[in-house]
This record gives sequence, structure tokens and C-alpha cells, in this order.
Amino acid sequence: MSQPDSSETRLDRQMGFALLRLILGVNMLGRSIVRLPELQSFAGGMADGFADTFLPHTFLIIYAHVIVFTETVIGVLLILGWKTRWALAVMGLLLATLTFGIILQQNFGTAANIMIYSIAVGLLLFNTRYDHFGIDRGFTFRRATGDR
Repeated sequence: MSQPDSSETRLDRQMGFALLRLILGVNMLGRSIVRLPELQSFAGGMADGFADTFLPHTFLIIYAHVIVFTETVIGVLLILGWKTRWALAVMGLLLATLTFGIILQQNFGTAANIMIYSIAVGLLLFNTRYDHFGIDRGFTFRRATGDR
């Protein structure tokens, strides 16, 4: 039989969740912000990096644009704490596709780095009950109390 969280322990978990969510959000948004001014260069470089794989060049150019757009949206959502569960799920899917590409390049060190992000995403998804500081919590509170 598990013990209920003390209010202090629960607050620690809520703050830990919020900090990790914020750090992942800043990371994702920051990555997209630095790539936006050089989007064509980023896309071309990424496509060139996969020249030795079976992935088509045009697909890679399009996918590079999708990556930057997706990182921007995920970053904003995580920073705000809005649609957190879905932002994390999409981030997990993005990481899965990036891992696939990195494996095709046989860049196993980068694949291992992606696993660190994946662990953070998994930890947050597993603990969404501690997602207290963010827009989602405010909407949930209003809905539960009937306030509009």
C-alpha cells in the first residue's frame, strides 16, 4: 500500500516537473530559433548529410523544414505548459524519427544523446500528474470548478 504524497513532497515533484518541462521547452525553442534565419542552409546541409542513405533529397529538405516548425511549436507549448501531454508525445515521435535517421548515418554517439532527451520525455509523460505550473493546470481547474 503506497503512502499519499505529503504536500511538501508533492510540491517538490511539481516544481521538478515544471523545471524539466521548461528546460526541454527552452531547448526545443532555442534550437528552432537559431535555425530559422539559416533554414535553407540547415535543410541543405541536413540533406547532404544523408547523401549516402536511401532517403530522397527532396524528402530530406521538406523534413528539415518540418523539424524546425515542430521544434518551435513543441518549445512554445512546453514553456507555457499548454497541451503538455501532446507536446511531449509529438516530441517523442520526433525523437524516434531523428533516431532512425541518425542510425542510417551510423552516428551512434548522437543516437545515444537522443536517448537522453527520450528519457526526459518519458519521465515527464510518466509523471504528468505533477504538471501543476502551466496553462493546462489553469484550464483544468476552471473546468473542474465550473468557472468560465
